Amino acid sequence: MLLVKEIKKTLFSITFVVFMTALLVMAVSQDVIDFSYDIITEPKLGEDYGIQQKEIPELIMPAAFSSLYNEFIANEYIAYPIGFYKNVKLSEADREKMAEIISVLSDVSVDDLLGYDVSSNTQDKMVITLDGSQNYAVQEDGSIIISKDDEVSEIKDNMEVTLSAEISYEEFKKCMKRADDIIGGGSNYSEDSLLRYSYVAVTYEDAVKSYQLIESADKFTGAYARFFCDYVGVILSVLPVFIAVAVCLKDRRAKMNDLIYARKTSSFRLMVSRYFAVVIAVMLPTVILAYISNSTVWGEYSGMSIDYLAPLKYTIGWLMPSVMIAAAIGMFFTELTETPIAIAIHGLWWFIDLNAGVNRLRGIHNLFELTPRHNSLRNTQIFLDEFNTLTTNRLLITGVALLFVAATVIVYEQKRRGKLGSYGKIKNYIAGMANRKSKSAS
Repeated sequence: MLLVKEIKKTLFSITFVVFMTALLVMAVSQDVIDFSYDIITEPKLGEDYGIQQKEIPELIMPAAFSSLYNEFIANEYIAYPIGFYKNVKLSEADREKMAEIISVLSDVSVDDLLGYDVSSNTQDKMVITLDGSQNYAVQEDGSIIISKDDEVSEIKDNMEVTLSAEISYEEFKKCMKRADDIIGGGSNYSEDSLLRYSYVAVTYEDAVKSYQLIESADKFTGAYARFFCDYVGVILSVLPVFIAVAVCLKDRRAKMNDLIYARKTSSFRLMVSRYFAVVIAVMLPTVILAYISNSTVWGEYSGMSIDYLAPLKYTIGWLMPSVMIAAAIGMFFTELTETPIAIAIHGLWWFIDLNAGVNRLRGIHNLFELTPRHNSLRNTQIFLDEFNTLTTNRLLITGVALLFVAATVIVYEQKRRGKLGSYGKIKNYIAGMANRKSKSAS
């Protein structure tokens, strides 16, 4: 059977051995191979239940506004546009736009925020500096206004700028979004980041409710399976592209392409078998590892209702779409170009998504994420709230992966018919065209 042959070819490749090593290292190093140290117990009255992020406008608005105003004064904004630290300094035009936002929020005029006054804003006058210590502004009537630099800065420093009580939370969030856009994204004022300004202590009632959700919705094992997927998903979102590229390039390195092209096996059967061989080879050890990890806590919840299928359901539903898209991109671009360029293309997406996912660690999802995150055994309510978005994302990623597979079949069939040359031939053809144009120009 062709699928079995392709699976064997994948399993016994050096690339797969490297993948298995990386998978085991990730699971062990991140402590998701043995959960016996982290048992979820029913909270007791009087304990410390930690803190949590909670959307409380009365806490968020003044704290976020104060942070924005302080960064505005220094003209230095902290941002993580792709997950890495960036110190943003705004141009004068953007600084004026930011001043307009702060003016709306505080009722302080833009001119006051930017430090403009009559002596610096009138065109029909001149400013004379003597001894580098004093500024003399000569007015139209001949009078002179003297202002010392330290006196001006003292007034600015003492200017009280506070959040207006008339601003609604919805209007505030819109202003913060505009501020984030001006900064370039990834700032402390994006919608997800605003929750950083609202940490509150977890109450006994909150802790009990969280425990009951883990007991009823997750049946305990679901929480551990989800946490396992959070970490393992980081490497499963990228490593399959290496395997797919290696499998597709193996025939070319062995100079077997012409022989394979001549076989009666259809392009659809060959490519689909090869694709699912990679997916199965990656998912099989992942499912086994998920069960090994999850089973370390089964004994701790004896007598309770636990879900023994949770590792399988989470691994297939959460991780497999990421594996599918990585393998599909790997196969498509490798067959199209006969080069490992797919590693760079998918690696760039993975890199950007992983760093942007820092703001989604608590379980927030979007439609186009490659690697879903939920970096906690708890937060079940957030998972339930975000479930529809997560499901849509996983289905979308799966659909895109299958489209890439279909495109790979088409490319491979065209190459078998001789209608689509290799990347080298295409490159030589383009070079030839350029040479002909150069000769005709001379």
